[in-house]
Amino acid sequence: MPNIRLLPSDLINQIAAGEVVERPASVVKELIENSLDANATHIDILILDGGKSLIQISDDGCGMNGDNLKMSVKRHATSKIDKHEDLSKIHTLGFRGEALPSIASISQLNVKSSTNGIDGNEISIHGDEIKFIRPVGCVKGTAIKVNNLFFNTPARRKFLKKTESEQRAVTSIIRRFALSYPKISFSYTINERNVYKLKSASLRDRISQIYGKSFARSVLTVSYKKNESTIDGFVGNLSQVKKRQGEQFLFLNGRFIKDRLLNSAVYSAYRSLIARGEFPFSVLNLNIPLESVDVNVHPAKLEVRFQDEWRVYHVVKSAITEALGDLLGALPGFAPPNSYIYTQGSKTADISFGGVVRNSGDFTIEKAPRPMQQNDASGIQVNRANERIENITKSSTLENLEISNNIWQIKKKYIVTEVKSGMIIIDQHVAHERILYEAAQKALDGNGFSSQTVLFPQTVKFLPDEYSKLIDIIPYIEKIGFRVREFGENTVVVEGVPPDVHWGAEGKIIKDILDKYLEHREFSSSFLDYISATYACKAAIKAGDKLSQEEMKNLVDRLFATEHPYYCPHGRPIIINLSIEELDKRFERL
Repeated sequence: MPNIRLLPSDLINQIAAGEVVERPASVVKELIENSLDANATHIDILILDGGKSLIQISDDGCGMNGDNLKMSVKRHATSKIDKHEDLSKIHTLGFRGEALPSIASISQLNVKSSTNGIDGNEISIHGDEIKFIRPVGCVKGTAIKVNNLFFNTPARRKFLKKTESEQRAVTSIIRRFALSYPKISFSYTINERNVYKLKSASLRDRISQIYGKSFARSVLTVSYKKNESTIDGFVGNLSQVKKRQGEQFLFLNGRFIKDRLLNSAVYSAYRSLIARGEFPFSVLNLNIPLESVDVNVHPAKLEVRFQDEWRVYHVVKSAITEALGDLLGALPGFAPPNSYIYTQGSKTADISFGGVVRNSGDFTIEKAPRPMQQNDASGIQVNRANERIENITKSSTLENLEISNNIWQIKKKYIVTEVKSGMIIIDQHVAHERILYEAAQKALDGNGFSSQTVLFPQTVKFLPDEYSKLIDIIPYIEKIGFRVREFGENTVVVEGVPPDVHWGAEGKIIKDILDKYLEHREFSSSFLDYISATYACKAAIKAGDKLSQEEMKNLVDRLFATEHPYYCPHGRPIIINLSIEELDKRFERL
């Protein structure tokens, strides 16, 4: 057996650095935390080559004198804690004294700092080797340059991702800090292109600076207090729901954390409003007593341990539920209905209602089995109500429909018309959705839709990482009739839309399609089907739209000219058929 021996100090530092510095975004995170702990009011960030070649961060914080600057690059040297008891009430973002020495061990590090804006000091370290320490004139605060990250650990550098991916990770980190500290000004530059120039603002205004004014108008205020715990911030309404995660921000005493239980508290509050696999926007600041949480449980300080996590869970859920109160009140019965079987004696009735279970007299209630679901070849989920569709098809083939001129609209939602075998009820929205879906599929396979010029072009603002990928899907959205051009920073203006799209919906459609692409990063048949389905859903006539006799007849004619007139692209039934025999049974004629 080989002899056990101590490792060299430089190797120890490189191993320890692996726990703190995984990629350029980790460096940016640690350095911004140091700036915030130094009470900076303005922070400038510059990166080149995704942060692999250069990361430069400067602030106007308290700065360091010469002695503190020398100490700052030594392992476990910190001004933020002093004794063991301090670990139970950590109020700073950093506290371990690992960031600068870890970064210095795997890069070419240069730090300038001044406490008064006149006299300053500069230190240069290349992979743990101090090159020089000297006095220098500089402005008040600290400026740090990190060159050639992992230059002395080529194996680590080889596993870094593409420049674009590393760039997106850095942008995501900066967005977190910008939202958690809206009073701090941030400037962020990538390869000489300014991405963010954020002035001190309220949280709502900071959301507007990052996501756009229309987005900020669609958020709901969260403000809740329970004993010593408070939570405030904003959550998105239903127009901000996305098909991918990433826009859910939870800050604990100013620190961004990831916590599955608290995330589930947010989703639980939205439970009756959104479907599984959908994610609402949220920026939440949770403040609880320092001694009731342990932040020293994760190398990157992203996870924490609560003294009573279920109490915190209920605080978060109650806060979101209260914020959604007006929205829930405005949408009674929006919850997906649960199907129940009511039994009394030998009679049964299958009744659906909004998730409320009641006991009444001699009735007993049990949940009916859920219909089986599976994906069709296109990847779109379809409720395979086989018997129902087969019955419709058998009794109402296109040859036997013979739709009469007697046609009515019920509650501006359903179309009722007489057929040879009885009557049919059509959901006008999903019927139009099916028509537009099949038309969009043909457009994507062929020469595309014509585009109609809008009288008032709409600007659509994207996040920087979203905007960089928008160009990939431009050919596809142009095929279905959108016409866009670049319009300022991370913004496009929509000048043309497909013939059936209502004004104001174009931004939502493009963003939904982009979300799907960012989720899967491939142009598969399911992605093209998603484009068609999204366009169809947003462009179709809605429940509540009044239709004329001619419009209803035209809709029914176009529906039965489609290949699949019985269910919409998302699997909802379009037609309910009531045969004469069924009606006779209902009225006990048989």
